[in-house]
Amino acid sequence: MSQTISQHPHSVHQKKINMSPYNDLEAQILSYFEQDNLSDNSFSKIALLVFGFQYKNNSAYQNYCSAIGSTPETISHWNQIPPLPTDAFKSTDTAIASFPARQIKHTFLTSGTTSEVRGKHDFPSLSLYEASIRYRWKQLKLPKVACGIFLTPSPASAPNSSLSHMMGVLESSIASESIWLLKDNGALDDSALVRCASEKEPLFLLGTAISFLELFDRLTEPIKLPKASMVMETGGYKGSHRNLEKTELYQLFEDKLGLHENSIINEYSMTELSSQFYTQGIGDPHYGPPWTRTRVIDPRTGVDSAPGSPGYLVIYDLANLYSVMAIQTQDIAVAHNDGSFTLMGRDPSALPRGCSRSADS
Repeated sequence: MSQTISQHPHSVHQKKINMSPYNDLEAQILSYFEQDNLSDNSFSKIALLVFGFQYKNNSAYQNYCSAIGSTPETISHWNQIPPLPTDAFKSTDTAIASFPARQIKHTFLTSGTTSEVRGKHDFPSLSLYEASIRYRWKQLKLPKVACGIFLTPSPASAPNSSLSHMMGVLESSIASESIWLLKDNGALDDSALVRCASEKEPLFLLGTAISFLELFDRLTEPIKLPKASMVMETGGYKGSHRNLEKTELYQLFEDKLGLHENSIINEYSMTELSSQFYTQGIGDPHYGPPWTRTRVIDPRTGVDSAPGSPGYLVIYDLANLYSVMAIQTQDIAVAHNDGSFTLMGRDPSALPRGCSRSADS
């Protein structure tokens, strides 16, 4: 892909499909996007409705729940809803979808080599997915800048990448002009960054941790980004020979681009989810939007880990209406009383996730 520059880019938003069985639940969930907070009782009520819907319409999930003795009749609170391990999305037998296969309109794939089975997340419509992205970003209350520079493939060149799609959804909210630096062969062209940095207007750089390391390697000398510039990095090193602590990576941002850690945002999500979790700087935990909840569990028992003890991160995402709301990741975290969490790393035995493997997640 040659360097792509777009002014007022065309929307990647897709029209909502009129599917009456889903419309009421989707409308309820969308109404929660407008709220600054959602009580635990209110979240539990809608979560139980979503669980009932998914149990009824998602045969793979129903089989999983039934095998462990969980049904809508036995569940009375959101934290009792069984989380489905992310590996289930790699099933080649049954799609993890709560709608008929004939209504699939879009599929996001986890990245991987040709010898690996890739996970897939199917959608009948991207309206709820894209609304979740936009409303969550709006909550960050970040100023729009003149130029957004993306170190990921564009949505057009990577239509099955959830990361690229998210970037495409956000580009008009981030900046007036968008520049995509990644070429078709995967190489980064840093010439546009040098040009934009010289114009003295704040920039917003977005990409994976690995793509930023590649950028830093290419720079023959540091670039001092204009004042008020920011970065969003999506983390991850699994599948790469390089593995930096967050403090080391953020020191490189300061050394190479002149950015302090408070100018750096980390985004956490995955192909199997529809919502994003953000943190800024070093030391602060990740926070999700009001339409999500999290737990940290002992993977051997499924029971919540003791306060302050690490375990597998479990995410309940109402925006995941069309697949499974409750997802068990293989990321290790510590839960906090306010609903946030601190990531500790990834289970060493877990396969790489897309954005941690390469820039084409």
